[in-house]
Amino acid sequence: MFDFIFYHTPIFYLIQSVWRDEAFSYFMARPNPFQVVINTASDFNPPLYYLLLHFWINIFGKSDEILRLLSLIPHLLTVYVVYLFAIKLFSKRFAIFVAIFTLFNPMLLYYAFEMRMYSFYALFTLCSVYFFYLKNWKWYTTASVLGLYTHSFFPLIIASFLVYLWKTSEFKKKTIIYTLKPLLFYLPWLPVLVAQFLHSANSWMFPVDIQLITSVLGNLFTNYEGTPGNWWNYTAILSGFILLFLLLAFKNKRKEARLFLTPIFIPLFLILGYSLLRRPIYVNRYLIFITIFEIMGVSLGIWVIKNKILKYASIILWLIFIIYFNIQIVPYHKKADFKGTFMEINKLAKDGDLVFTKTPIAYLESAYYNRQTNNTFIYNPNNIAVPNYIGINVVFPNISKASFPPSPSRTFLVFDDASYEMIIQK
Repeated sequence: MFDFIFYHTPIFYLIQSVWRDEAFSYFMARPNPFQVVINTASDFNPPLYYLLLHFWINIFGKSDEILRLLSLIPHLLTVYVVYLFAIKLFSKRFAIFVAIFTLFNPMLLYYAFEMRMYSFYALFTLCSVYFFYLKNWKWYTTASVLGLYTHSFFPLIIASFLVYLWKTSEFKKKTIIYTLKPLLFYLPWLPVLVAQFLHSANSWMFPVDIQLITSVLGNLFTNYEGTPGNWWNYTAILSGFILLFLLLAFKNKRKEARLFLTPIFIPLFLILGYSLLRRPIYVNRYLIFITIFEIMGVSLGIWVIKNKILKYASIILWLIFIIYFNIQIVPYHKKADFKGTFMEINKLAKDGDLVFTKTPIAYLESAYYNRQTNNTFIYNPNNIAVPNYIGINVVFPNISKASFPPSPSRTFLVFDDASYEMIIQK
């Protein structure tokens, strides 16, 4: 039983080895707050999450599980806010389903256990649409400003709200101003955002193709990114079911449905279109806010079903699906075990021994787990420039080495799959 819980359910995400982006978050959050903001300007995302993680580290220390738990807090708050929202839209009884539907959503649940900003991103998305719906402009502005300083794609949400208003009787000067007001507080960061976007031209992102387009709704709902490779047809089918429930909602509750459909399809049209015509900028997790609107839209689609048997059958089948999927996908989210590797290396290494990584890919995890972080380098005999998108240059400049150190020192050479060998120069 314990083996199943810890290694075959999403709890595994909490205890498995930290991966590259998580290690990057840790190193971004280590300096003083002012330096965190300066470093973030050279990255792709705004500084809010790194500042929160900075204080979290100072209070609770460095532990994989403790650092990841910071992301669980906004996920649980997301469940609570979605419950409040569902009460306004539906009923208290149905709100329980929507809360459970949110709690176990595979996309949200995965990032609830990752040392990144995406769980906060989802929370601020939900809060912004919730307060936008209530016309509580003070809290809408607060949630949106926090979202803007959490992820660079958050302006797409505000733009979607504006498009939504355009199709309603609320498209008035006062409402437009309130909707756009959060951008006023974002102006100081806007030049940085433009610079970051231009800086990101050298990117690892994969091209968008018809396979991704037909599967995108299912991918965003499940956090499927191509592993295993034979699941594309399944997420395409899931996309069809999601679209079916969204259309059902639109047919019966047009105004509420537009509130959820607009922030799904406007951003997707812009991001996928730009990716097809110019250069790839689509990444599942960058669009995690769409998952929030999918949950609300599908829930609305279930709610409008008049036949009680069909409604309850839909509820049960959706819950069975997400729980089953969470169990099935866990092995495919397993990261290379750098934690285990460095348990061995740290026992063997003496003061002064160095760790080299075969490529830049393994550097951040190695520096994170190496007890002598400053003795971690990239083996780079050809002095090839490290790509900016890996993130090393932001926090670790000048860590490339062209050769191994001379005897008597030893070098542990770490590979991308977390294997290693000991190098002793003669």
